[in-house]
Amino acid sequence: MSSMKISDFSINVPAKWVLTGEHSVLRGKEAIAFPYPEFSLSLSYRSVPLSKTLTITANPFQSQIQALIKRALEWLHITLTITGEMAIQSTIPIGAGLGSSAALCVAISRLVIWKTESDLNQWIPLATHLEDVFHGKSSGMDVSVIALSEPILYSLKNRAAPLQERKHLPRFVLYDSGKRGQTRECIDKVKHWQEQNPHQISRYDEQMSEATQLAKVALSQFLQHPSDAEAHLAQAINQAQNCFEVWGLVSSELMEQKHELLKQGALAVKLTGAGLGGFWVALWPSKDEFDKVRSNPIF
Repeated sequence: MSSMKISDFSINVPAKWVLTGEHSVLRGKEAIAFPYPEFSLSLSYRSVPLSKTLTITANPFQSQIQALIKRALEWLHITLTITGEMAIQSTIPIGAGLGSSAALCVAISRLVIWKTESDLNQWIPLATHLEDVFHGKSSGMDVSVIALSEPILYSLKNRAAPLQERKHLPRFVLYDSGKRGQTRECIDKVKHWQEQNPHQISRYDEQMSEATQLAKVALSQFLQHPSDAEAHLAQAINQAQNCFEVWGLVSSELMEQKHELLKQGALAVKLTGAGLGGFWVALWPSKDEFDKVRSNPIF
């Protein structure tokens, strides 16, 4: 390995949201995820000659930074001490289903790979390894869509495959429920449901998988057949949301918010992320209604 770099480094990564496939992706099913640059995390680093420490200015995640850097270096089998000055700023709300921890792991892993001149192909696997700290066992979906910064179809078997590039997407709008849920808690809740309903596990994994396949086809047809595509997308979103409700990831208060969005004219609504809170994604049917809800937040 050559000597360490001394020039400055910076990276900015987006948040993410998931259309379909949450939870079932951990059991081999496909999922569809999008970057969400309305929120982002930025990391900057500067080497300081003769410095023996790493000074970190972070908001949030202050307590996790050093542990993540150590874990990254161990995974790369590299023994060194990274010194200098680092600053991290994030606008991604924690516990909102938008990938706050994944964004941090993507940025940290990219910095460590740059600093140690390691193989860039290790970026996403390393970030996934770091995210295990937060989720117990990461699927790799969140770090993949954030690192690639483009819509992806994701599975454990095939990893991230870019969806066909589109300049025009259906009218998805995200709304903050005001509630927060931790991914690990949601995963444990689904596991508990599975233990209580062992004969229904495959049924709802298949339902979520079917929602992903339906959404994938609908997205590819949107420009040519928007009305049909919107109807199929609404069906996919409703199927995915139903899985969340069966798994116990939607409180009565969240259900009231869902019904309010539907009452206002949304074609379909689902939570995005692990559940128990975070953001709603709503599909809207027309430009007039779309402009109306953008200018008049519902919650």
